Amino acid sequence: MPSTRIDLLIDKYFQSTCSEEELQELMKWVDASSELELGQKLAGVWKNYKPERVMPEEMSERILNNIFNHQDDETPVEEEYQAVSFWRTKYGMAASVALLIGLSFFGWLQYNVNLKRTENRLVEVKSFQQHDVLPGGDKAVLTLDDGSTVVLDNTANGSLGKQGETDIRKTQSGKVVYEGAQIAVAKPMYNTLTTPKGGQFQVVLADGTKVWLNAASSLRFPTVFTGKERKVEMTGEVYFEVAKNPKMPFKVVTQGQEVEVLGTHFNVMAFQNEKVIKTTLLEGSVKVSNNEKTTILQPGQQSKVGINSNIFRTVNDVNIEEELAWKNGYFQFNDASLEQVMRQIERWYDVDIEYVGKISNEHFTGKLPRNTNLSNVLKILSMSEVDFKIEGKKIIITP
Repeated sequence: MPSTRIDLLIDKYFQSTCSEEELQELMKWVDASSELELGQKLAGVWKNYKPERVMPEEMSERILNNIFNHQDDETPVEEEYQAVSFWRTKYGMAASVALLIGLSFFGWLQYNVNLKRTENRLVEVKSFQQHDVLPGGDKAVLTLDDGSTVVLDNTANGSLGKQGETDIRKTQSGKVVYEGAQIAVAKPMYNTLTTPKGGQFQVVLADGTKVWLNAASSLRFPTVFTGKERKVEMTGEVYFEVAKNPKMPFKVVTQGQEVEVLGTHFNVMAFQNEKVIKTTLLEGSVKVSNNEKTTILQPGQQSKVGINSNIFRTVNDVNIEEELAWKNGYFQFNDASLEQVMRQIERWYDVDIEYVGKISNEHFTGKLPRNTNLSNVLKILSMSEVDFKIEGKKIIITP
């Protein structure tokens, strides 16, 4: 593969703009490359992204050398190639450089970071990985109108049965689709889709509306939409791409809030352990109301409605990418507090969070893939003045 093509693919990879085909092309090149060739390329990437913008050049050089020269002295030579260390694999080198470039972009390392502390953090990967937690995935339970349940992550693709005149099937892509004529029924049938911590799922409703559920979320909906409106109820965080139907408004009900649309794309975040319900609009318009107030959102705006307070306000020029990062497979933070970060980690990795002592006032800005193990996320966060320890499904945090 021409060097310029490789450089382009690597650049797109680190900017998260690779298509699926380009990513496969890049991975084939990684498989075919020697460690020397890959190391030279990644060293060039490290230089090109200029990590010295957020850390001294000496620190940049020493961290890079750690990646390519690190030896685990405790691992016998004969075992090294049976259970190859994270640091000693080609993918490990790529992941390490990606991780550290992330640190450079995100600003989690500052000029005054102590060099010894940073290097100690890097070698703590072994401790983290001994008690690692896998990322979440496509997991959900479908509760039918009669109360019976279907565990969707354990169910084969194909037909899941019928609810009235509506067919339910699980597609090869893993989502659940409702299909059937929109025929009025005497008694509506309702289904509920629920994701656990560490789960996410997609469903296409009977009217063609596409829905994405984040971890620890639920959606209650009729198996067929009839009458003058299409109403669903939700908890947690859900993204909607509503099928247009001017004659039948689509309504989303959460605790203390209702969103009404005719056909548009929007995200609702309504977790009980957050302070506000956030509704973010991508296109079209939506009407957001609680028991006292109403607002009309335009694209790029977000409403914030207090869960246990009188907050009701509209925010302009919202960072849409940040709000939809979860749907697109990322964690993305913009000056987020440690508690805000850890609430997302708690939901996605299905872990419990315990704070020992005073909670750090550290704030974090950056973007990380959600398909990475918990240890990789904690490695980055531990570059700050915060200590983490994994004990089973518990993360213990000390300042």
